[in-house]
Amino acid sequence: MTELRAGAAALPLAPPLDLPMVGFIRQPSTATGYGWPLETTALVLEGGGTRVVLCGVDIVGIGEPEVSRLVDRVAEATGAEPAGVLLNWNHTHLAPVGGSWGGEIVGEPEPERDRRVRAFADVIQDKVVSVCRLAAERLEPAGVVWGVGQADLAVNRRERAGGTTILGWNPDNLVDNQVTAFQVRRPDESPICTLVSYGCHPVTTGYDMSIYSADYPGPLRSVVRGVTGGECVFFQGAGGNVLPRVAFTDSEAEAEAMGRRLGVEALHALADRFSVPQRMIWRQEGSVTPISAYRRQREPSEPPALAAARERVRFPLLAHPSVEEVAAVRAEWEPRLEDARRSGDVGRTKVAWYHVGWARRTEAALREGTAPTFTEGPIHAVRIGEGVIATGPGETFSEMGMAVKERGPGSPTLYCGYTNGLVSYFATAAEYPYGGYEADYGCRSVGLPSHVAPECEQILVETAVRLAERLFPEAPPWDGGRGWTATGALPRLPPPEPLLHPGSRGTA
Repeated sequence: MTELRAGAAALPLAPPLDLPMVGFIRQPSTATGYGWPLETTALVLEGGGTRVVLCGVDIVGIGEPEVSRLVDRVAEATGAEPAGVLLNWNHTHLAPVGGSWGGEIVGEPEPERDRRVRAFADVIQDKVVSVCRLAAERLEPAGVVWGVGQADLAVNRRERAGGTTILGWNPDNLVDNQVTAFQVRRPDESPICTLVSYGCHPVTTGYDMSIYSADYPGPLRSVVRGVTGGECVFFQGAGGNVLPRVAFTDSEAEAEAMGRRLGVEALHALADRFSVPQRMIWRQEGSVTPISAYRRQREPSEPPALAAARERVRFPLLAHPSVEEVAAVRAEWEPRLEDARRSGDVGRTKVAWYHVGWARRTEAALREGTAPTFTEGPIHAVRIGEGVIATGPGETFSEMGMAVKERGPGSPTLYCGYTNGLVSYFATAAEYPYGGYEADYGCRSVGLPSHVAPECEQILVETAVRLAERLFPEAPPWDGGRGWTATGALPRLPPPEPLLHPGSRGTA
């Protein structure tokens, strides 16, 4: 097996002012300033004839078919196979559009604004290709260290309120507060790059803010870079139903506190671990008194495995609403839209258009017989040493990432949604009876006529686990008869191997 090599790079996105930001439909203003810088960062790994590209982007997301073209561009620019290219959106709500996403997310059509939005989306995508190419040009010998920490900073947001479900706190539902990280290091153990993942909406910042901001991933990267001297990539986890405990504020103070805490936790999880086995050796020295001097010595080891697999998956939709039901939505919201326009309230106007635009588009598709009954997206698995990255192409619920971690062969498994697509919210089957945005009408945000079906939970979990198993042929497969639903009992990494006194190994 050939040695592992790694390279990393970062580029600022630096959008011009006055572009609309997406994520908060009711946001009343375009961008008027800058907070924590929006970036795209990349880590490229090569070994055993495989090249892998891991790229984080500070945008809400990019949908099909545009994202597939972007993946192919990155693959061509870096020499990687598309199966090994992961483009992950941090999903900050204070960023411009990165490309096609669907839904009526920026308000009513305005030709000049829309031209500027499209022009900068092209710039973002060019920078994604460029940062991945730069990382691929910086390859150097490397080893890998994995770590898993814990930070109780997030909460399941599916709050029950008066017979419905809203965004808030639901402490009774599962949430994954693991901080999963890996670090690629030079032979002298100095870090080249650290990749950190946490599953939580980056919305410590709120809908009344008018600055571009990376939210908590920005200060997270700053902490890791400052301590290690290397690059840092953030991957959003399974955060579809997860909020920061303190969310929607009017400043970046909470983003900074949360980012610092996550950065420190990632570094703590990686501390005392080595990229290759180490043992203590002894030699005699002396000054005015004899001295036993102990030193670490690297032991021979095989390079870490590197492999990738992907599968394109079809996600069925629920039965469409009838033409009459959609027309009723349109009839309900069109007067509200006119009233909001007259009031001059930009936020109210955008919310009303969100529903009107969806209803008009969906009603036309139903009448023409062109409304889709399914949507598609890729699921990937990437093995890096004994750990694995598994993905979902949308806003997967926290429980789905936990279910993959509980069943997958990686030690550990890093699960990330928001990767190579933004199909929809993917709610667990158990949440559909409770309705609410993520399990009912969130489809309007991505331009679908109806929500993805409950069986998508098992499709996502089972496909990710089976893909990961392909990369670990030595591991026994999960018995599907035991189920695919998260229990909350997440596996843990064993503690770092202690450095033993050389006498205990007979080498003194």
